Amino acid sequence: MRQVCHSIAALCAALTISVVPVSRSHAQDTVLAARADSIFGSMAGPLAPGCAVDVRRGDATLLSGAWGRAELEHGAAITPATIFEAGSVSKQVTAAAVLLLAERGKLSLDDKVQRWFPEIPEYEESITLRHLMQHTSGLRDWGAVAQLEGWPRGTRDHRQEHALIIAARQRALNHPPGAQFSYTNTGYNLLALLVSRISGTSLAEFTRTEFFVPLGMTSTSWRDDPSRLVAGRAQAYSPAGFGAWRLDMPFEHVHGNGGLLTTVGDLQLFTEAIASGRVGAPNVSARMQEEGRLRNGKGAAYGGGLFLDDVYGVRAVHHGGATAGYRAFLARFIESDIRVAILCNRGDASPQVMARRLLQATLPFVSANPSASAPVAPVRIAYDSAAFAGFAGDYTSQEADARWTIRVGRDAMTFSRWNGDVAPLRPAGPDVFAGPASLRITFTRDANGRVTGFTADASRALGVIFTRE
Repeated sequence: MRQVCHSIAALCAALTISVVPVSRSHAQDTVLAARADSIFGSMAGPLAPGCAVDVRRGDATLLSGAWGRAELEHGAAITPATIFEAGSVSKQVTAAAVLLLAERGKLSLDDKVQRWFPEIPEYEESITLRHLMQHTSGLRDWGAVAQLEGWPRGTRDHRQEHALIIAARQRALNHPPGAQFSYTNTGYNLLALLVSRISGTSLAEFTRTEFFVPLGMTSTSWRDDPSRLVAGRAQAYSPAGFGAWRLDMPFEHVHGNGGLLTTVGDLQLFTEAIASGRVGAPNVSARMQEEGRLRNGKGAAYGGGLFLDDVYGVRAVHHGGATAGYRAFLARFIESDIRVAILCNRGDASPQVMARRLLQATLPFVSANPSASAPVAPVRIAYDSAAFAGFAGDYTSQEADARWTIRVGRDAMTFSRWNGDVAPLRPAGPDVFAGPASLRITFTRDANGRVTGFTADASRALGVIFTRE
């Protein structure tokens, strides 16, 4: 039907929103469609981003739907075929590529990292490729270190080589290899580079040839070049207050940890291929679903780019993702073989919570937080400019390639970096100060009590050393 919209183009565009339950013959599908409308319907306005959803059981598609705008400037609607960025859901594809190379005898997961990356320093205990894949290496997250430098994710065009350079500068780990599960993008950026170094081609080309083409994932590629035009891609947004939105795109080359451009349908093809042993080779699928073990014998609940634990009490193979304003969730609930893929282009979306609400009449979910306790109130320590005066000065870090200036004023203590930003530091304990987000710094002293530097903890990078100039 031809529409003549003139000045109400945005309103007319809203009429294209659709929910498409494919198999109406099952009463379950009608229930899912109604629940989906109740969950995602608030995104159906002409000026809001939204989500695409696909739910399947076995060979049957139970729900395929889309709500909201793929692009706000011109009002293009999201459809089930819209391409989004999948964030950390991408890690399973990188893991599959490494495992396929292992299956072909090109590498061993027990190889020391330095065999393939001589740039990485030797630590007291060896890090293996297995540690990288299962998030037990102890390597600091390169993005958290870049944040200490003054360039957090989204503020400049980070590249694969930049992630390696940051990793190569680190002289300490968050913890000994294998001692803990500590989620870090660094391992997966190294694995992406590893695929290229061993195969002689890019991760994008290797996975296209080995996975995407054979599995019919015709809409899937990598954001290895953020300037490349991708037909049918949704732009990503974050809330700007009072119903407004701002563009929030991942303008960076770094990928393998994230950066997979795909659709809900293509994600379903990949997760079904894992379940049926068709990702590259049968053993690849099986090894992706082998739970990592910590050095104390406990399970890490993570395999090859996949979480292997319960989702709200229901056994599942799953992963979530968040990059810039994109959000994603992909899960296969093992006993029921229900598979759900949700991709969104709005930073306020919580796809895993949405999946629970959508399927709560179908799966035996338990309370999301059965043992949640009341939040602990932060400790308040009085600000004392005279006592804190010794902390003022300039500090540098070789690990973070950063220079900070700490100033102690009459009413507040602040730090600034060479890029010009200024932020407060709040006293949190003896020689300990808290900054924005998760930043926490602990000053160090010599035998005479003189301040010599500090260590900084920022999210997934712990104990980064700064020395006083």
